[in-house]
Amino acid sequence: MSQNQSLEYDDLMRVLEPVAPATDASDCHGLLCGLICAAGFGDPKLWVQEYFENFDPRDAAHNRAFKTLQELYEQSLVQLNSTDLDFELLLPEDDEPLAGRTESLGRWCSGFLSGLAIGGLAEMDNVSDELRELLDDLTHIARVEFEPGDSSEEESVAFEEVVEYVRIAVLYAYEELQPPSTAPTLQ
Repeated sequence: MSQNQSLEYDDLMRVLEPVAPATDASDCHGLLCGLICAAGFGDPKLWVQEYFENFDPRDAAHNRAFKTLQELYEQSLVQLNSTDLDFELLLPEDDEPLAGRTESLGRWCSGFLSGLAIGGLAEMDNVSDELRELLDDLTHIARVEFEPGDSSEEESVAFEEVVEYVRIAVLYAYEELQPPSTAPTLQ
């Protein structure tokens, strides 16, 4: 995969299936992003144990999944640090049923919140009221349940608005928890 090419949801699901069949790509991405936001980096020792029951680096499938997750981590770190604000959530494609996309968004938020906790953001005392409120919103989104019915255009638009809200919330969390270091100025 080239540096200009981003991993897609289905790419990650294909490599996770043989080694961690109960793991969802959205949850993985959320956890990695949460680790990055909380700690500034995602220590593989932390996230490997979350996804692999008995990780064996000599096993070809485990090794492939690890490398793909490492690539996703690096891609996420670059996107979170981009001045272009091109960070995107890893979710199923738009042509997938809205119910599945909604469930994946909930899993993404759940993974993100777990990543924050694993990364050391257990105490909320040192965060702004705005970030506390955003994280509370993400907690509610993590519990989302899609009600079966007609997936109207209106529901799809509402879903995209929630995805954008989560995306901006994550960028805000990253900026608050990992503020850019200021360059020294000449005096």
